[in-house]
Amino acid sequence: MRDVVQSPNGRGAWILVLWLLSWGLASAGVNRRTPVVAAVEKALPCVVNIGTERLVQVQYADPQQRFRGDLFDQFFRDFFAQHMSPQYQLSHSLGSGVIIDPLGYILTNFHVIERASRIQVKLADGTSCEAAFLAGDPINDLALIKIEPRAPLQAIVFARDDDTMLGETVIALGNPFGLEQTVTVGVLSAKNREARYGGEVLYKDILQTDAAVNPGSSGGPLLNQDAELVGINVAIYQAAQNIGFALPVKRARELLGHWLSPRLLKKQWLGFDVESRAGGLQVTQVAQALPRGAAPAEGDALVAVNGQPVATLFDYHRALLPLTTGQVARLTLRRGADTRELVARMLSLPQPDGSKLALDLLGLTLKPLGEIQGPPALQGRPGLVITAVAENRVAVKAGVQPGLLLVRINNVDVTSLADVGVALENIRRGEPVNLVVVQLSEQGGLLIAQSAAVKLPAGD
Repeated sequence: MRDVVQSPNGRGAWILVLWLLSWGLASAGVNRRTPVVAAVEKALPCVVNIGTERLVQVQYADPQQRFRGDLFDQFFRDFFAQHMSPQYQLSHSLGSGVIIDPLGYILTNFHVIERASRIQVKLADGTSCEAAFLAGDPINDLALIKIEPRAPLQAIVFARDDDTMLGETVIALGNPFGLEQTVTVGVLSAKNREARYGGEVLYKDILQTDAAVNPGSSGGPLLNQDAELVGINVAIYQAAQNIGFALPVKRARELLGHWLSPRLLKKQWLGFDVESRAGGLQVTQVAQALPRGAAPAEGDALVAVNGQPVATLFDYHRALLPLTTGQVARLTLRRGADTRELVARMLSLPQPDGSKLALDLLGLTLKPLGEIQGPPALQGRPGLVITAVAENRVAVKAGVQPGLLLVRINNVDVTSLADVGVALENIRRGEPVNLVVVQLSEQGGLLIAQSAAVKLPAGD
């Protein structure tokens, strides 16, 4: 062997040795590129860091008053303006989010952005953007925010609702303690866990993982090895180690299917509604004003938009996000064995009639304060006066009476009939509607406000 190496032809042997060595190193590199590494490379650009600023008002309590509600305090300040100048402190918090659409729509936890006066989003490339709050659900602890990116963003891919396996590898991405772009790996420890708060069961479908989830990871994605979103990290079990929880992707998909509706985001529609039914999406409530040939028929199955299959309301509404008023969508419809294509145009929705909706869904006749005769202190104040309650309606049994002041419907503060229209336009019959009403009375020259919360089923 020594003679071979030292001979002129020995160079070929050395080349062979070097080639084998480089091949071995390259092989080692390939082996290091595990499915986890590939998934992280694919999904990490979809993860954002969310920083919020919150103005916290410092209030002074009167030890002589055992209880006084916030709503009463608000009315007291509005009517009399006899209070100490409020003092504020600026509070900061950090969290995570995940991009769900290239146009800048981001999903996070509700508690991450709750009551934030400013929401700042930092993308994976270091770019920072101001974000606007679009929708949120404190019970499900999910929220939708929006930024205006300079270029289309990379969006996460959603896993199927039922596509999780106990023991499979899962990946948590986020910004724990402000440490950006952190990756932790574990397994899916359990499905369908119960989550309780105050003795009440809030969820029965929580995912449990031993992937490390820490403060600041809230709102970040939980992924499978295909880089698909299976959950949104939401909490940790502080009394133990390596027990984290995530909201399942099914819950997120259902909420986004409602929040991304063009009706809510842009006050637009295609001239018909779509509902999720067994087996897919179905066309409902087609506007009579649509010309023939430009409208589907009620009962048609909607299977694709612009060639993109749509199986859920989330798929359908996300496909419509790029469209503005006047632009068209190519729809694929099916009825029985027949399939046809139709071009529909995005239309502006008419302003909802708050007076009509209040009477139809709640049985209430409402008038602005400026249209009735009452104490001068009432004029120009927030709220609408209930002037009549329809007989044989649930509102009567719930104690709603003429003369009460309606100040809130669900999460919308109502100061005009236009606000009522916005709050009720997407409420369907049978759905619960939460009202806040105030009873005002004068005693000894003082205006006394007593508030109450009332829940009514719409249309009953």
